[in-house]
Amino acid sequence: MITALTIIAILLLVWWLLRFLPADVEAHMPMPYSTALDRHLWVPAIIGMVWSVALGCWWVAALYLTLLVLVSVGESPYYRRWFSKPAESSHATANSVAVKPADSSLPTGGVINAMTLNCRYGRADAADIVRLVREQHIDVLALEELTDELIGRLTHEGLDALLPYCQQGAQHAGDNGGFNAVWSRNEPVGRIATFLDIHAADVPAITINVDAHNSADQTKRQITFAAAHTKSPMRGCREWSYGVRAVDAIATSPEPTVILGDLNACLDHRCLRDTLAAGVHDASLDVAHGPTLTFPSWTPWPRIELDHALANSGVVFHSAQAITVRNTDHRALLVELKLV
Repeated sequence: MITALTIIAILLLVWWLLRFLPADVEAHMPMPYSTALDRHLWVPAIIGMVWSVALGCWWVAALYLTLLVLVSVGESPYYRRWFSKPAESSHATANSVAVKPADSSLPTGGVINAMTLNCRYGRADAADIVRLVREQHIDVLALEELTDELIGRLTHEGLDALLPYCQQGAQHAGDNGGFNAVWSRNEPVGRIATFLDIHAADVPAITINVDAHNSADQTKRQITFAAAHTKSPMRGCREWSYGVRAVDAIATSPEPTVILGDLNACLDHRCLRDTLAAGVHDASLDVAHGPTLTFPSWTPWPRIELDHALANSGVVFHSAQAITVRNTDHRALLVELKLV
């Protein structure tokens, strides 16, 4: 039994350490899926440690304790504000989103509420989506895996009255479960059907003014929002890794830019960490009150964070939360953000 526990402990440690392999190596099956489960390795770590202690084998227990510490360290960036006072004076947390007046038609004080959702082949409940847009006073909505039929249902439920401006990505036969689109409460000053080169589905984007209320400001600040969806690893590991890393292009953009969508990657994946290291930052890591777990929607555990709001240095996130929407396997990600 001691031998078996030792072998299992070593294999689990190797499993966790695979996260440090280069992104090109990570882009091979089954690594994208095994790495996604890194955050849950605390379960066998605790079981193995308790079992080893019960058998009186302390050095094997130490191996499992090492694994437990490593898993905790890997998750620690999400919890740094538990141990330090936030630099911002915002009272928002990872479980709350600031609410604006219901009659607001433009972002107030530069604060923008944005939402993204993977609609699972267009099956997501349109009424649920529109209800969230209305109740959470969403200014920008990014949806992935859309179909023309779902667009029709969203229109029927009144989305166009709340967010009248929309930019869709072009539809292609090889789209990753459907096409992407982004909606805005405010009239865009710019729009494009393909903002980033991601080999999955076109990444539509819109640019809006932020300082619309400030008539004294002759050079209004602008921000760009894009809806992105990378390939899932099962549809192509290399394309998945390339798509995630392609997001780092916004790091050098002089204009504040936010990428909203299902990136099929979490912090354990090297490709996402490489993107963040390039100068892109993530809403959940900014808020740092824990990961915003979005997949799968049908069970509270085990969940992982596949959907993200990523931005360059011109943007700061104040809150992030996930809300379940009927008939889709992802939860909606809602964030509050502001220009620096």
